[in-house]
Amino acid sequence: MSTHRSERRDDHHRPRFHVRPPTGYVNDPNGPLLDGGTFHLYFQHVLDTPRVGPVHWGHATSPDLVSWTLHPHALTPGPGTPDEGGCWSGNTVRVDDRVYAFYSAFTRGDRFQPVRRAESADGFVFTDSTAMVAPPGPDEEPVQFRDPFVWHHHGRWCMVVGAGLGGDLAQARLYESTDLSEWTYVGPFAGRPRTDHGTADDTGIMWECPQYAPLGEWGVLLVGAWHPDHGIMRVLALAGRDGANALTDPGPARQADHGPNFYAPSVLRDPTGRILVWGWATEGRDTAATIEADWSGMLTLPRVLTVTEAGEPRWHPPAELVGLRAERVDRVEGPLSAAHIVDGVPAQFELELRLTAPSQDHPPTRVRLVTADSDTDAEQPEQLTLVVDWQAGTVVLDRDAASRDERSHRGTFTMDDAVVSTGTDGRSVDLRLLVDGSVGELFSATGQVLTTRFYPSGAPPWTLQVDPGGAVDGEVTVWRLRSTVGSTAG
Repeated sequence: MSTHRSERRDDHHRPRFHVRPPTGYVNDPNGPLLDGGTFHLYFQHVLDTPRVGPVHWGHATSPDLVSWTLHPHALTPGPGTPDEGGCWSGNTVRVDDRVYAFYSAFTRGDRFQPVRRAESADGFVFTDSTAMVAPPGPDEEPVQFRDPFVWHHHGRWCMVVGAGLGGDLAQARLYESTDLSEWTYVGPFAGRPRTDHGTADDTGIMWECPQYAPLGEWGVLLVGAWHPDHGIMRVLALAGRDGANALTDPGPARQADHGPNFYAPSVLRDPTGRILVWGWATEGRDTAATIEADWSGMLTLPRVLTVTEAGEPRWHPPAELVGLRAERVDRVEGPLSAAHIVDGVPAQFELELRLTAPSQDHPPTRVRLVTADSDTDAEQPEQLTLVVDWQAGTVVLDRDAASRDERSHRGTFTMDDAVVSTGTDGRSVDLRLLVDGSVGELFSATGQVLTTRFYPSGAPPWTLQVDPGGAVDGEVTVWRLRSTVGSTAG
């Protein structure tokens, strides 16, 4: 993959096992595909970090969801064509001897992005782009239209495209086809007038990046809530009954991720029926800092989407991710009554935390990743903090003191229902936190996930401090994780 500058190896914020090229701007993952035992993962890539150039589709492959190889761009804007402004979000499907990429053709200043299709024999280079679906007509008062997702559903090909219509109506519009070439509009697959204005649950005036996952009798629609004043907001998950032409009786729009830095989901169903979802790990720092670093954005780790018997979405790390582990840094098992300190924590590590408190009234347990000492006695050390609130049943991530760089974003974020009852008066928590330089992905055994970005000024090695808040029982393990993303020539 061509780049305009060499990678800075001394940048400890840079990821080593999350997918991204050495330089430039990365955002939405596109069209993950499992083809002949190889995972293909595409993504939005602008060669320059200030985002002056057009969007290309970057490309990476993996045999195991752990080790990734970056390749030259798979889909490139064509000068003088409808996509010369950029090849934006979409997905891929394989049919017989062809791989088809469906995507949005971007023209600067146009709020509509007509859907196009390109094709490839092997998924490495897509050509022969043709028009597929045009924006809705003026009678529907369309405001925005973009981002196709194609899948085979109830005996025919289906496509949902994100839209915003008059009256602040966000919508995923359904089209059908027998041959992936001629498409007919069926109707709204799901839609919702804007609610929860200005909150973390704001449903937006349009839905970007719609993705659909049938899971037995249930179906889960993932969408990115968008508003012109706020831009991208949160990924919402709507679960309902899987219908042929619509998501039937969808429940509340739930946050798919409890953190501030997960957006633009992209879905893959593997041959076992497992639903894998990638996202864009947004920056969490001001644009000036990304231009200085000469890189921005990355893809999240894959996560597995399931539903409960009641149709509630749950998220878990795939089993393959244990392959990231290089060696154990430290482990403590059994009673933990005083603070436990782990020195020598690298920038790429995993924390496993399995604890049981004797009662719900137990004082909070705090885990601090201390990345730099204070400059003066009065200054708080630079630290990222996890708080297990046994009484509330929540886990809170606090990044207010995670960086001294004022360009880094702050905030506290909460995972509800992360703590469970042990059947007596006790409480237990089971967490996995995977950190890759400046990104942390926190999973709870109860199926919650939280993605955050943070930018410690202090270079590793770091220190991990576990303050149980009183006697607890359990296990604390820290693993060093491997660097697993490489490049081909080209």
